Amino acid sequence: MSKTVGKIFGGGAEASTSMYGGEQEILNYLNNYNTTNYDQTLNNLTTYAANASNQLNNMGNYNFSISASDDARQRAEQAVYNSYLNKLQPQFANQTSDLATRLANQGISVGSDAYSRAMTDLQNTQNNALNQAAYESVLAGQNAYSKSLNDQLVAAGFSNTAQSNYINQLLQALQNSYSGYDIAMDKYKVQSGADNRIAQNQQYNNQMYQNTGNQFLSSAISAATPFLLSDERLKENAIPVGRLDNGLTVYCFNFKGSHVPLIGLIAQEVQKVIPAAVIEGDDGFLRVRYDVASKPLPARKNATSSKNKEN
Repeated sequence: MSKTVGKIFGGGAEASTSMYGGEQEILNYLNNYNTTNYDQTLNNLTTYAANASNQLNNMGNYNFSISASDDARQRAEQAVYNSYLNKLQPQFANQTSDLATRLANQGISVGSDAYSRAMTDLQNTQNNALNQAAYESVLAGQNAYSKSLNDQLVAAGFSNTAQSNYINQLLQALQNSYSGYDIAMDKYKVQSGADNRIAQNQQYNNQMYQNTGNQFLSSAISAATPFLLSDERLKENAIPVGRLDNGLTVYCFNFKGSHVPLIGLIAQEVQKVIPAAVIEGDDGFLRVRYDVASKPLPARKNATSSKNKEN
């Protein structure tokens, strides 16, 4: 309301409350920018990504742990040990037979101490060979286990890499896609910037128009003026816009039946403070003489000063 009053009285600032030419040019450019190709490309990419993502269920899960085959270890151990036995047992039989023949030729009879010592030494040698075969078979089992573990690791790594590459392919398909959303956001930034500036300018103008209205009122009531119709019963939309030095409130209002905004006082309020500034017209409504109503109130004398004067 005070903005309209300020304009009526011909004062106040006029900060721009409309779109700047540059802002409008940017918006015109963005509004006419064709994003059909971008939007179609994005639609194709998102469709491809959606279809491709349906294949993720066929790729299995990521491998976070692996285990080697103990069966492979046992098979390797048994195979190596059996291979050694197949070679050693015929050798052991031949060695025993040859030793028995040599001992007999030397006149050493079975059951003699010399015969027993010779046979014990041969058995110890043969046992050492069996122990070495067992060691070699265990080593072969461990190697088989390690190979199985490594094979599992390679297989899991390949599976995980394939899964990651597939997902990365989907993500890359969705990147670097430009659409009408970017245009909309640019338009929003330009429009919101203009809206904020316009709102600030409107607020500034409102304040300046209000100040102008108050200045007009001060100028009007400083001159000799007749009694003006100012009865509260005839006014509506009264909004306080200032205050006189004597404490009376200045309002922006309009008379009932009229939309023209005016600045003035409320007669009923003036009557309570400065009765001499208010009269009642023949129509029964109150009128205010503004040059009287705007005068400062006389200073009140305190009771002590009055009592001293009486004494």
